[in-house]
Amino acid sequence: MLPSLTEGSDVVRGRNDWGAKIIALLTGTMMIWSLSACGQQQAPSPAPSPTQSSSSSTVDTGQVAVFLPDDGITLSQSTPLNKWTKLNSALENALTDDGFADKDVTSVKSKNIDDQTKSINDYIDRHGDDARPSTIIIAPVAQPDDITRQYGDYVSQSLPTEADASSGNPDDIDQAGRAANLSAALTKAKDAGIHVIMVANTIEGYAPDAYVSMSSIREIAHTQATLLSDKLELSKATADNPRSIEILLPSNGDDTADQEAFAGIWEVLGPYFKSGAAISPSGFLTTESDENSWSRVTFSGTDKDSARSVLTERLKSDSENAHVPIDGVLAMNDLVASGVLSALSDLGYEGTSADINPKITIGGIVDNIAGNKDLKKNKVPEPQKMSGSQQSVDGGSGDGSGTSSDGQRQPVDDPAWPIVTGYGTYLSNLSSVVNGQQWSTGLERRDDYAKAIAMASAALNTGEKLGDVKDLPLSGNTEMNGVDVSTIHLSLQNVSAGNLKSALIDPGYISAADAGL
Repeated sequence: MLPSLTEGSDVVRGRNDWGAKIIALLTGTMMIWSLSACGQQQAPSPAPSPTQSSSSSTVDTGQVAVFLPDDGITLSQSTPLNKWTKLNSALENALTDDGFADKDVTSVKSKNIDDQTKSINDYIDRHGDDARPSTIIIAPVAQPDDITRQYGDYVSQSLPTEADASSGNPDDIDQAGRAANLSAALTKAKDAGIHVIMVANTIEGYAPDAYVSMSSIREIAHTQATLLSDKLELSKATADNPRSIEILLPSNGDDTADQEAFAGIWEVLGPYFKSGAAISPSGFLTTESDENSWSRVTFSGTDKDSARSVLTERLKSDSENAHVPIDGVLAMNDLVASGVLSALSDLGYEGTSADINPKITIGGIVDNIAGNKDLKKNKVPEPQKMSGSQQSVDGGSGDGSGTSSDGQRQPVDDPAWPIVTGYGTYLSNLSSVVNGQQWSTGLERRDDYAKAIAMASAALNTGEKLGDVKDLPLSGNTEMNGVDVSTIHLSLQNVSAGNLKSALIDPGYISAADAGL
């Protein structure tokens, strides 16, 4: 029983004795608990995360330095979606997702190859005696011409070489020397134990640890030709019932580049032109054409009006108010496609590509984005049939006329809107894709590339062979400076009204507002 608090000085002394007993009791209890705990087996400590760099039992993902060209600030919507700035952001996100700490990811943008070379040398010097593994991701700064820029920043190019310098052109000599300096810097990096992943552009005399092969203009052309072949069902066309296709190939005056682009087209469409199953409204391509006929379909000019004028001239008809039948236009990129759409509208062609395959409306696209409606693709209908005599005599003269049995030329009026392909995913063209005037556009799978590059960086830093990395999209090897270099390559993403949501909006490449929705 506790003492009463009214018992004077003895009471105070009694409280002190009682408190001492309580403290002693608690202390003893705690000692018993402590001894009991010591007799038990301790729970193991949590295993460190694979992304932590600690003891020798863990693998350090190391550091990454990203060196991409500076594409500047783009305010216009009439530019391709494939930009270096966007790839840089995607890479930073992918690298951190793959286990790299923010402080271990460095990004440097360079306006020219000299600045890029200096930045790499500075990085190597800073790395110094750092024992941590490191990988450089670099897209060498190239100098694309106005035509190449129409396809976006990621079109693969080769920097000037010694062979180019041998031409005696001062610009070629200068650029070849600058490219050699960059090659020397990257060689210095590898000698310092730093891995190198090269993106898109290449340098003669240098072989990286991995190469990211992005699209070439030939691949872009081949993809569009394949798309047209599929949509127009060229495999079912005949000389008596041909498909009418016009090819617009913008040229920068580089014959080699033009031949490469046309080669990609001709590989797909060539057999159909040779058999007469495909005809050219302009008459520029016939059954006698071959891979050397590239100059017949090229045109100069780097703006929308140039493309509009060219197609207007090719579809000129001798008969007033007659429309030359045309089923498809391969426009190469969205800038050319915008000129094509203007020409078709000016000439009085009616409807849209959506009238051919499938019937798509803006309302249907909105419903699709909201998840309320699927856009079903229907079979391409047979084009307007023309008699064999008309086809054989007219031969794709481009004047919109056939020939009757008595030999008199008869006008053929077919104002149906053709399928129009493009590339680049210009924001300015997306509304035309939505309403079906432009059947398709395309772009690189930027985020997928970023994820693949991040996976390769982690593998190189941890000593893993790229061929052993699960889900890394290796396409084989590329011979570079006598070395077979592991290569990452992804197919292009085609975009039409039917998959615009899944291809562009869902991944976050654009917003619904960007598409005019």
